[in-house]
Amino acid sequence: MSSHTSKKYKHFYGDLHTHTGFSDGQGTPKEAFKWAKESRRGDFLAVSDHADRIDQRKWEATLKAAQEATDETFVALASVESGYSEEYIDEDGVAVVNGGELNLLGVSELIVESGYPTNGEHFGELLKKQEEAIAFFNHPQEASWPTDKIWNAYKDFEVLNPEENLQIVGVEVSNETSAYNDLHELVYSIALDKGWRFAPFANSDTHSGKWLSGFDDRTVVLAEALTAKDLLEAFRQRRFYAVQNPSFQIEFEVNGQVMGSVLEPSCIDYEIKIEVENRSPKEGEAFKCIQLISDNGEVVAEKLLDSFYDLWQFGVASTTAHYYFVRVVNQLGEKIWTAPIWTGRKAKIWEPVQKGIRIPMDKMSICEVSSEKVAHQAKEVLNLDTKTWWEAEGPMGELLLDLGEIKNIVGIGYRKNYIHYEDKEALAKLLDCYEYEIRLEQDGEAIHKEKGRILNYGKEHYTHFESVKGRYIYIKAKSIEENATVAIGNIFIYTQ
Repeated sequence: MSSHTSKKYKHFYGDLHTHTGFSDGQGTPKEAFKWAKESRRGDFLAVSDHADRIDQRKWEATLKAAQEATDETFVALASVESGYSEEYIDEDGVAVVNGGELNLLGVSELIVESGYPTNGEHFGELLKKQEEAIAFFNHPQEASWPTDKIWNAYKDFEVLNPEENLQIVGVEVSNETSAYNDLHELVYSIALDKGWRFAPFANSDTHSGKWLSGFDDRTVVLAEALTAKDLLEAFRQRRFYAVQNPSFQIEFEVNGQVMGSVLEPSCIDYEIKIEVENRSPKEGEAFKCIQLISDNGEVVAEKLLDSFYDLWQFGVASTTAHYYFVRVVNQLGEKIWTAPIWTGRKAKIWEPVQKGIRIPMDKMSICEVSSEKVAHQAKEVLNLDTKTWWEAEGPMGELLLDLGEIKNIVGIGYRKNYIHYEDKEALAKLLDCYEYEIRLEQDGEAIHKEKGRILNYGKEHYTHFESVKGRYIYIKAKSIEENATVAIGNIFIYTQ
């Protein structure tokens, strides 16, 4: 399964998030490693049973099984899925869960012997007690789980300090048994914007056996040799990438440095090299685009193609970029995400803003809408019930909001739709891009225009500007996925 890079590293494919009957899956760790090894569909596997189901006896059995299954052709890793859970009520009375789960690797002692840590700080303290340990965030998302609460991506990734928690090396961008992958992917660039040194993982999260053989998501590690030591060191160096097809392979360099590298901050010119290949080409699976992505998830360069191989070399310049990573998409929508290459600059400091006074929702109305579903009408953007939202019939949606009278407007905010956990089809329908205009009259010329992307996550998304007199606000929204429909939970307007 391995092959040489343009430098000294090989690509090793595996799955780092799996379960057995030691917690809530099937079989034993010994059976899992044997199955995965004999499948010959990967180079490594981690068994990561839930910490609240594992005792010392089970943990020692997992360690022993991993040691016995490891040889020169396969690496078995003992892991554990730990986490924490804490909750608060936001400004609108919505219960927000700021917890989640993380996978731990490289640990010889069980960090959590019963239950989960009490909060994020507690987890960080436990992690630091084992210097050899590494961790990554599992399935981060902004959907309701449990069904009456919001799972809030670890308090916008502010629950821990990224500079003090370098043992946390990545985030799961694809979880093959999850309904939330569009959400997981969105979180990746948001975490990078907050200053985290993350690379992407893609795993199965299987609870039903078939380790490696039944799933296609893989984490791909660039390492000198197939040993546990080499793999763990590659994780620490963020030298890995994520694929949704085990035939995908990619090389990504900036100024001759491999993914995971940190460049000198004085540099402003960047030579980009991207080489991508589908090693088992099949009809309908050709690559359709390669994207270079930087701060705020912006696509700064894109190449359209229809092939199974491409080598793309070009230059970009920036005095502000914090990171670059690559995303590749094929005709089936299967993706590759690389680890970033960091420019060495500090991440932007996110400062709180003064929003002004929110206009009561019962003082506003919707006077025009491009399209709406019967069950999710445009009027729901003015309904604070978190289980309601406006949903358009296509990937673009437009509406015109009437404030009732001319007001001095200083800001516009919105919430993404809070979608029921079990509504898996709707979970992809999240707003990604927006444009809006402020007008004095319903059909008048715009006095003020704005457009952009979501820059924050897990809470109200807010844009502040100098005071503008207006009564009507025209909003145009675009879905994060080209085949998904637009959906917005609430729209808020602020005055002086």
